[in-house]
Amino acid sequence: MKRIFIYSFFLIFCSVSEVDAQKALLATGSNATGGNGSVSYSVGQIDFTTKENQVMEGVQQAYEITTLSTTETAGSDRKDILLYPNPFKDFLFVDFTTNDYRNSEFQLFDSSGKLLKEDKIKESKSEFNFSELPSAMYIIRINQNGKNIKTFKIIKK
Repeated sequence: MKRIFIYSFFLIFCSVSEVDAQKALLATGSNATGGNGSVSYSVGQIDFTTKENQVMEGVQQAYEITTLSTTETAGSDRKDILLYPNPFKDFLFVDFTTNDYRNSEFQLFDSSGKLLKEDKIKESKSEFNFSELPSAMYIIRINQNGKNIKTFKIIKK
């Protein structure tokens, strides 16, 4: 029993001692400071050295920039689509008062522009259950036949 313990300890110790960390060379980086805090960033790892002293191609992290914006068009001040209550707790109502609601859908975005939910609007007065969402500010966009007809900023309590 003692031999097995000593032998396994020797194997573990030897295998751990042979591990090398990779060397990272960064293309650029800096620090930024403002009234709300500070951040340090680095861009790109151009190469790294392996255990066998081979220089390999660097590791890049995927980064996606999404911009959520609305374009004010001539019909964007439409009063024929109601969205209430705002702020809401769990349920949100969309009411097409005079407009035809067929082929309509909604898209729900968080404040950073990430699409959270989209669905068809099935009736002229529809109820949506957003109870699973955390309290925050959201953007809901109403589309009809592939065109944006109205965008609302909504707040969940």
